[in-house]
Amino acid sequence: MSAPLKTAVVVDPYSTGILLAPRLRARGYDVVAVQSRPDLAPSLLRSYQPDDFAAHILHDGDLDALARTLRPLAPAFILPGNESAVELTDALGAVLGTPGNSPKLTAARRNKFMMIERLAAAGLLTARQTMATGAAEAVEWAAQAGWPVVAKPMASASTDHVYFCDTPAQLRAAVDAILGSRDFCGSANERVLVQTYLDGLEYVVNTVSRGGRHYVCDVLLSAKRALNGSPFVYDYYRLLPPEEPVAQALMAYIRRVLDALEITDGAGHAEVRMTARGPALVEIAARAMGPAGSTTGIAAGTGHDQVDLLVDAFDGAAAVGPRLDGHYRFLADAMVLYLPVLVSGRVEALPDLSILDGMASVRGYALVPRVGDEVVPTLDLTQVLAKIYLAHPDRAVFERDWAAIRSLEDRLQPTVA
Repeated sequence: MSAPLKTAVVVDPYSTGILLAPRLRARGYDVVAVQSRPDLAPSLLRSYQPDDFAAHILHDGDLDALARTLRPLAPAFILPGNESAVELTDALGAVLGTPGNSPKLTAARRNKFMMIERLAAAGLLTARQTMATGAAEAVEWAAQAGWPVVAKPMASASTDHVYFCDTPAQLRAAVDAILGSRDFCGSANERVLVQTYLDGLEYVVNTVSRGGRHYVCDVLLSAKRALNGSPFVYDYYRLLPPEEPVAQALMAYIRRVLDALEITDGAGHAEVRMTARGPALVEIAARAMGPAGSTTGIAAGTGHDQVDLLVDAFDGAAAVGPRLDGHYRFLADAMVLYLPVLVSGRVEALPDLSILDGMASVRGYALVPRVGDEVVPTLDLTQVLAKIYLAHPDRAVFERDWAAIRSLEDRLQPTVA
């Protein structure tokens, strides 16, 4: 490889990461893909778009060798495309001297136990928690902390292996299911995080930071529902006006979270519960919101996309500076609505979603499975049938179309064998 005029590196360009390279190429960058390890989950790898990249490098664990390969290209910056990329992005950026988050707190930005401990030490409201290596240990702690509790992997994404437990039997089953499994990014789960349940509505706060200054891209109500035997199936994300008191409280809280975890440069994607005592973090990721299309779908309500703002921040766009320390505008109601799979089997035919084309609020939609894929009833975002993007300045029109889509849910299912 010979050094181009400008080079950017995207580590694990999967999920939302597939959106980075086209935007970088449009600004004159050659983009190099780095795969953080060979055993990433197939669901991630299949989203890779090879034509968007000048080169693909598989990291074999030798950081110095990877740095020697990339140094002649003089990359301007390195961005994580997916949750699996966060650790390598920080480490590689430190070696090459590119702008980014310090590796000093990488572990706390990935390990959910360390994350919450760090926030608690900084005086922020959090859940109580423990790490467990077996069911008996988890149940003993929960009996003292109080029910209900939530059990989940130490580091993962989406609602992967997240269990709400109201009894010792449920917690034992959850711990047994998590231990020995692999998380969404492909890593083995050797310990279980058990936390007191945070009662309250859940919200998402997406951010872009540069030089320790933070811009809030959007605040979203994150609605989950009980479906297919799980209480935590994603239903929709809906944009909140930033002037609402709950949005104001969430934005102030997240700025403190970003500072405590030293997320100084890059995207942030936080999940927060609004409890009776105030906002409390569920988790935060030092990357853009996923899956692919989520940020674009919300952009119709704010006038900007988190991925575009991230590229602006690192490309040095003059328009970004005044935005830092600020927040988004509310231009229209906007939502990403997830259509669930309710059946199991091999897909023989996909549903015809053209009925959505006549709805004024529908800005786009995308079916996730393909003919020939095996599908199961949706439990997390990797298993949804379709993503539907709605936005409209007239709330009555918006809510009419939303209700119409929900009424069609049972009919809009794949034909399976």
